[in-house]
Amino acid sequence: MSRTARILCWAYLLGATLATYCATTSAQHSAPGYAAGLGTVAALLVTATVRELLAAGERSLATINAERARAHKYDSAKGVARVALAAACCERWWTSAGAEHDTEHCTRKDQTA
Repeated sequence: MSRTARILCWAYLLGATLATYCATTSAQHSAPGYAAGLGTVAALLVTATVRELLAAGERSLATINAERARAHKYDSAKGVARVALAAACCERWWTSAGAEHDTEHCTRKDQTA
């Protein structure tokens, strides 16, 4: 959970506590309308806190899944083919798939003419 989300959750809980206190005080002073309204506000703030906590869990799960998907994108067959083509730079054109012969990076300098 990020720092901003954590601060937001604490602010929601603080607001819910304050609204609950005000609702209790309003009920004690014979104001049931205000008490009901403030109780509803407190319940909404607690609901917002729970929603924020669940959203943070979903975001972390999505991040983990994205990292796992990124880690498995390597295709070993393509890697083997690239290594084979790079090693075949001084072979015939059908072996090296038409790659130009590079004498500076050739691994078989003793075989080149």
